[in-house]
Amino acid sequence: MFHLMGLPGNVTKDLAELGNFSIANSTWSTYKTAERLLLMCQAEHKTKFEWPMATKDVLLFVHWLIYVRNLKGGTVNSYLSGVRKLHIMKGLEEPNLRPEIVKMIIKGKEHKEKGEGKIRAGDTRLPMTRDLMKVLKDRIIAWDKPWDTRLLVWAVCTLAFHGAFRIHELLCKTESFFDPHYTLVTENVTMSSDSKGRRTIHVKLNCPKEQKKGKAVIVDIFESGCSICPVKAFTRWAARQQQAAGMPLFRQQDGTPLTGKKLNGFLDTLMEEEAKGGGGEEKKKNQ
Repeated sequence: MFHLMGLPGNVTKDLAELGNFSIANSTWSTYKTAERLLLMCQAEHKTKFEWPMATKDVLLFVHWLIYVRNLKGGTVNSYLSGVRKLHIMKGLEEPNLRPEIVKMIIKGKEHKEKGEGKIRAGDTRLPMTRDLMKVLKDRIIAWDKPWDTRLLVWAVCTLAFHGAFRIHELLCKTESFFDPHYTLVTENVTMSSDSKGRRTIHVKLNCPKEQKKGKAVIVDIFESGCSICPVKAFTRWAARQQQAAGMPLFRQQDGTPLTGKKLNGFLDTLMEEEAKGGGGEEKKKNQ
């Protein structure tokens, strides 16, 4: 590429050496493979791609990688990076190898892989319903954990169920670190009552996924008075806590944040029979 620019020999040599060192050997190997696959694709389709590559040719190459070579979406992305690098090495302007349609196809392939992976793994996650929430409540009552832990898990579960929250909108991802801009901290949750004494929990999400601009939203959770009432569950748990401003709201007895992974572990234990398709004592009662 530098020779084509008419640069002096010593300048070309020095710049090429630095440019080559910018990429690891394993990455260069991937790029070389991309070049080889590109030639194979053209040979099988009995065509010759023009440089810079047009979107039509990119789509043909992507289809060939996925359906003929049976490659995953992430691998296809790596080879497109290799093709981009080939353009640079030829001294060509960088092409747009990932227009929106190509991005959609690769993302669709990745989503399909995830779905197929869940089927192969035998995904046993249950869609939570009101009836299953009642089963969960009975299991938590009979659970051999400390009462504070049981109140904590039930408060989180009822809030997540009635507010349709993603679990990490309520809980931390790790016990050792949290980002106050993304974590639900104590002051993000407030409560109010109407003229009839009915209570509402107000949950402020600083960075909800739906808001592309990072604008905060407030989700209202209303008191229902039923056996799985989120306000009742939350207030019973909160009454036993000493909350600290700026700290994650949902914390365990030792002060460490309850994480989504920890909660899922609890739920796996509590709902094991339902996940396996059984119904335990509840199923026997129904019979």
